[in-house]
Amino acid sequence: MENEQLLKLILERFDNVDEQFNKVLKRLDNIEQSQQEDIKGALNLISKKVDSITYDVDYLSEKTGKHDTKINSLEKRIQS
Repeated sequence: MENEQLLKLILERFDNVDEQFNKVLKRLDNIEQSQQEDIKGALNLISKKVDSITYDVDYLSEKTGKHDTKINSLEKRIQS
């Protein structure tokens, strides 16, 4: 095989490897993008659940405060 033919073959194979490498990089970018979207979705869901829990805690805290006030008032009446 002549040097020119050998060089041509090597360059063709190098181009092929380069093309395959670019495909792998694109796949990795797609996977990374997909994972970022999945994480964003999970964080949004967690945020909504935390907001719901915060609302419930605030509601129960308010109810407890009202009950404490009523109990305190009744205790004062009993002591009087």
